[in-house]
Amino acid sequence: MNDASQPASANAALHVARFLAAPAATMPRFAADGRLWFLCDAPGSAQVFELKPGLAGPPVQRSVHRDAVTVLAGRGAFDFAVFARDAGGNERHQLHLLPAIGEPRALTDDPGTIHGWGAISPDGTQIAFVANNRDPAHTDPWVLELASGTPRRVAMVQGPHELPCWHPSGQAIVIEAAPRSFESTLLLVNVHSGAITPLTPHTGDWRHTGPRWRTDGRAFWLRTDRDREFLGVAMMEPGGAPRWLYVPEHDVEIMEPSPDEMRLALVVNENGFSRLRVIDAMTGAILAEPTYPEGTITALSWSPDGASIAFDLANPTTPAAIWLAPAAGGAARELYRAAPPPDGARPYQLLHAPSVDGLNIPLFLAEPAGPQPASGWPVLIWVHGGPVGQSLPTWRPDLQALLAAGIAVAIPNVRGSSGYGRAYAALDDREKRLDAVADLAAVRNFLGTRAGLDGARVAVMGQSYGGWMVLAAMTEYPELWAAGVEFYGIARWKTFFERTGPWRIGHRAAEYGDPVADAALLERLSPLNHVDRIAAPLLVAQGMTDPRVPPFESEQIVAALKARGIPVRYVTFPDEGHGFTKRDNRQAAYTEVVAFLSRHLGTGRT
Repeated sequence: MNDASQPASANAALHVARFLAAPAATMPRFAADGRLWFLCDAPGSAQVFELKPGLAGPPVQRSVHRDAVTVLAGRGAFDFAVFARDAGGNERHQLHLLPAIGEPRALTDDPGTIHGWGAISPDGTQIAFVANNRDPAHTDPWVLELASGTPRRVAMVQGPHELPCWHPSGQAIVIEAAPRSFESTLLLVNVHSGAITPLTPHTGDWRHTGPRWRTDGRAFWLRTDRDREFLGVAMMEPGGAPRWLYVPEHDVEIMEPSPDEMRLALVVNENGFSRLRVIDAMTGAILAEPTYPEGTITALSWSPDGASIAFDLANPTTPAAIWLAPAAGGAARELYRAAPPPDGARPYQLLHAPSVDGLNIPLFLAEPAGPQPASGWPVLIWVHGGPVGQSLPTWRPDLQALLAAGIAVAIPNVRGSSGYGRAYAALDDREKRLDAVADLAAVRNFLGTRAGLDGARVAVMGQSYGGWMVLAAMTEYPELWAAGVEFYGIARWKTFFERTGPWRIGHRAAEYGDPVADAALLERLSPLNHVDRIAAPLLVAQGMTDPRVPPFESEQIVAALKARGIPVRYVTFPDEGHGFTKRDNRQAAYTEVVAFLSRHLGTGRT
């Protein structure tokens, strides 16, 4: 880090350490013999751990790196897994094979290339992935034989792609092209000839994602919102139309077929909370709804016998743990938790704030424990990145540390957020971008009317696009904020597009505006061009290997504020990228936040 002129409060560090000390366990993956792999950050960053068959006894750590494992993939039919990690947050992920016995071995070794995980072949002899070694802007599909370690490019495609699955014949793979946030299409690629066949031909900006083939190869399940507001579950024949199975008025975020393909396990996003359901794979009828505490689920895995489903579960007061649910329904049980949840974590309540045009903005609010100050609690508004993203009721050690320091936390999902339908997500597109910033101002004013909160002491914080939201809020509504905190935020769109990873430009231009055709709009939306309006102190944090929002964005805003005499603190992390994944770095970054906000909001607890 740099700029150590203002040492962080010792009490702030203690608040952060208390909540960071509780590790999270996520991303469960069953193997053929019933063992369960998962990620756990107890060593200081997320690493692979293993519960032996029978799922009893302490877990065994299977990967040892300072950098976090970001992807863990496996199938209940095989006795190996694949994981991915990068170097210092640079997102040039390399793939590694994790055998049932023995040490992991590298499958790729090209530090300048991004390797995006794909899928294991039906017979378990090959893997498929995407890589951008031909051109940084284009991710081609590749196949690698595990026995020989020999990779082979299958086809050359234009633009970024994901690779969700193989065809059950083993003769083809599926790639997903997503030129825009709310449009995607699936393509079948022959692994021998490279011939490409559209699987989901359509008109209009609809999403087609997460396909899973039936073993007969005649049809596949997928999640799609074709002609709908939300992602539902359908079955499709190649080139045909969706046959709807399950269409709730919420997004289905995860879908996995059971080993016998008779059932589908789903995770449905209902106002941010994850609902696990099991449906009939042919009719869509709900067969089971296991019970468990409210929270969020990011991954699930069927046991090889199809009798149970492992999933991760977190909520605002408890870090993620691994749970096991009976597939036939009933109560799920906590299978593994790395450590007891810390005492004193505060719950969230769901509220709605009216915006300037009458639109209701959903938000979660948490208040500190103990007696309120006479003027009410100071407040931090935390805004998510994306812009197509959603703040969820999940574990956040940084926000819990702020609550322990005496600062209330409000977490809105302003217009443009996902999880509330396509129409809501489109309300901040391009020339409407500042309407979402107006939502932040409306949330701030709404909170000022609530008993127990101090409307004169409100700060705003966000990361990435959320960092841009912070800077935009502080330039568009400077009178509303007592302080701001932004992690790797966008200061000027022109310089962002000039320096961001080439593989991101097309997708980001479709979301934010074309850097050439929409140059005037993007200049209007660049906070750096209005920096003279910022009146409140700002904390900026930046990972120096960030390929998405490079350090120049932070450096520009810091220099501009210093030139104008506005208090600004800048902290950097040489071995982090777009997000802080190592516990010691998170301890340092979060301590800076708690100390900075305590100082400028005047909580009196630190």
